[in-house]
Amino acid sequence: MAKNNKIYKINGIAKELGVSIQTIKNYEKWGILPKAKRDKKGWRYYTQEDLIKIKALYQEEITDKRFRK
Repeated sequence: MAKNNKIYKINGIAKELGVSIQTIKNYEKWGILPKAKRDKKGWRYYTQEDLIKIKALYQEEITDKRFRK
């Protein structure tokens, strides 16, 4: 099975989740999401595999918040 080699920047991840770029940065800072890989210029980038993991973690966080109310 061929892997999808699509690379996402932080704005693409934010768009996929429907949140702001700052939210993604904060989630990384707070340890909710793993630290992003960075290119030579220091820009964050994510693979398709990262996106799948991030979506699962984000969904878990949202679900957890709903139950805490």
